[in-house]
Amino acid sequence: MRSRATILSWIVATIMTAPAAQAQPDNAAIRAGYNIAVTACVACHVVSPRQSAKPVLGPGIPSFKEIADRPNVSIDSLRNAMKVARWHDPGLAATLLPMSRISDAQRSQVASYILSLRSTD
Repeated sequence: MRSRATILSWIVATIMTAPAAQAQPDNAAIRAGYNIAVTACVACHVVSPRQSAKPVLGPGIPSFKEIADRPNVSIDSLRNAMKVARWHDPGLAATLLPMSRISDAQRSQVASYILSLRSTD
């Protein structure tokens, strides 16, 4: 039978390696974020490398891949940007974009999807 010290050491070692497992992407959140993005964002952004239709609004708006590859972009920065996103065209009213109207959980899912597009090099 193992001693309490051995069991305690094993538990501590297991707990210490847990954050690495948590760093793995949440595939369910990424899929949900993709589903939201292809319905709410495709008019202005290229949301997927497989997207066949080009955006019809806002020329010059970055693709999700370009956004993902920006330095210092994070789930929090993306989620916060989505809360206040407005049209950038001076000819249009300063209307909030659809992403500003979805829930924080949905914004987190879209942010997870965007970050899943980040280059790994």
